[in-house]
Amino acid sequence: MTAAGLGAAAVEMAQIHPNQHLYFNFLVDRKTPERLSTLYDMSFYFTAMPQGREYLLRQTPAGAINLKKKGNNKIHNLDKMILPAADRRRFTHDPSRDPDFDLYLRMGHSLKDPFPPVLNRFKVYNNTILTIATSDLSRVDPAAAGEYQALHRAVTAGAPAARAGGFDVYRHGGRLVWVKEACKPGALTHPFRLALYPANAYRLPDRLQKQGYFELKTRGVRFDGKCLGAARLPDFASVKGGAGGGGEPWKIEVPF
Repeated sequence: MTAAGLGAAAVEMAQIHPNQHLYFNFLVDRKTPERLSTLYDMSFYFTAMPQGREYLLRQTPAGAINLKKKGNNKIHNLDKMILPAADRRRFTHDPSRDPDFDLYLRMGHSLKDPFPPVLNRFKVYNNTILTIATSDLSRVDPAAAGEYQALHRAVTAGAPAARAGGFDVYRHGGRLVWVKEACKPGALTHPFRLALYPANAYRLPDRLQKQGYFELKTRGVRFDGKCLGAARLPDFASVKGGAGGGGEPWKIEVPF
């Protein structure tokens, strides 16, 4: 019985290679989408990143691939070391222009709304371990790109709810949408941060109650010289916060 159990585990770990270290046995719910990625740490220090880089190399046969810098920790660059030298040199970081792609570890469930456009998700047991997105609308389906442009037309038809950090912020369909009309390359290098301070702090998730706020982070898209992004608001009766690059605090009523 022990040999049979070990054999079954070995077969299953071979099936999910190269992510065999994410093996979960049959006693754990592995079918519910994103359940494991919510309950367990499935990133394991960037071990999924090489798969993402190999995908980008296949999708971009020639030329440099500009990626967002992942901080100063040396571990962020270790995943490149298993690639051939020629492939390693293709990955660059140029803060003067927008990243061609962005790689998110274990964040597939939070990238559905709908920024930035998702190009691919790597999954194990129906759980996202790596998401590849892009802020370049020329890389996505034209119909999908048209939806972003339609959103821009819809929100800018009215008056902004706030203006800070060079961004106009609108409320639209249960979301806050931020727009920067004169948006130069490189403006999307850093994510737009929107800190929301709820009137009813007890409704915050437990891990955020002590901090007293719910922070939304979103990365937008750039097209026709404009920047556009959006994030769904939490279900709070009233929130206040600051938008953009350290702008003045503002308050907005959210009728949920």
